[in-house]
Amino acid sequence: MASTRPKGVTRKTGINVLPIVIYIVVALVVTAGMFAWDVRYRRAEEDRRKPPAPEMIARNLVENATGANTVRDVKVDREKKSIAFTLESTQFNPKKPKAEIRELMEAEAVIATSTILVPPSPLRDFDKVMATLVKDGKTLAVAELSRGQAKPAMTWVDDRLKD
Repeated sequence: MASTRPKGVTRKTGINVLPIVIYIVVALVVTAGMFAWDVRYRRAEEDRRKPPAPEMIARNLVENATGANTVRDVKVDREKKSIAFTLESTQFNPKKPKAEIRELMEAEAVIATSTILVPPSPLRDFDKVMATLVKDGKTLAVAELSRGQAKPAMTWVDDRLKD
């Protein structure tokens, strides 16, 4: 005849350990899962809170001033502390007089370059900005502004704009 008396720890103490073991295992699994979720959540929050790249900041600043989709290319040189970008000119119109075109393009260059260097710009670490103004793929002018200058130095590349 088989004995119905419990064996081991249950026999000695009168406590059934199986529910206790199940509870401890479940608690450990839940704790490990919550820890893993917390680690993933914190990493995602850190990534989300990182500031965008200087290229993106420069593009957004210039496009806010000159119009959407006007910036074609942005290059950042951290060693030289400079930013160079290509800007599709919205002011170039070959039917206007040369003096008026130059004045409008110079104003466009002032706005585009100064938005990056003038406080409260988040790009404080950069000291020089170069803007290449193009129209339909042809380079019209190059504007160069250094921190502390009032206006950018303009170099007219297109024959229609040269002196």
